[in-house]
Amino acid sequence: MIFKFKYKSAIIFICILLISACKNKNTETSNNTNTYEEIKITSKDIDAIKYTDYALSNLSEKSTNDWLYFNELNNQIEILKKGDLVFFNDENEILTTFILDLKEQIPEDINTFSIQARLTALETAIFKLEGINNLKNLEKETVITYIKDVLVSYSNLILQINKKLEKDTQKIEK
Repeated sequence: MIFKFKYKSAIIFICILLISACKNKNTETSNNTNTYEEIKITSKDIDAIKYTDYALSNLSEKSTNDWLYFNELNNQIEILKKGDLVFFNDENEILTTFILDLKEQIPEDINTFSIQARLTALETAIFKLEGINNLKNLEKETVITYIKDVLVSYSNLILQINKKLEKDTQKIEK
């Protein structure tokens, strides 16, 4: 009888330990989830990213002035630089439609393979940034890396547009 009492006590003790361990594990998991959801990207985080940021030349501004989707992209990049990721967290269909329209309406004077390639690189970076939206286990540095990819791709597009138009204005005599 004493053996049965010790045996039952041991089983009850083990069950209590297992239940308390499960409760602690659930608490730790919910704390980790809250930590990841509270990641906030600020303009200071974006300013700390090291990359070469090119601006449109006067000639490039004139050429892209009527390219509405490019101007909207420029506005969204400026908002991204302030730490607001709303545009890049939109639904996939909205971004896909926007990028298709951006590519289809390239002005004729800058519609070259090199600029199309830069747009494709930018598209890839945008979709990578949009794709991490649903991931919960990301660290802030990872999100910043994806933002950097978008900013670098956009800057390279600007550089390519500037170079194309600069080359077109050069008069080389033979």
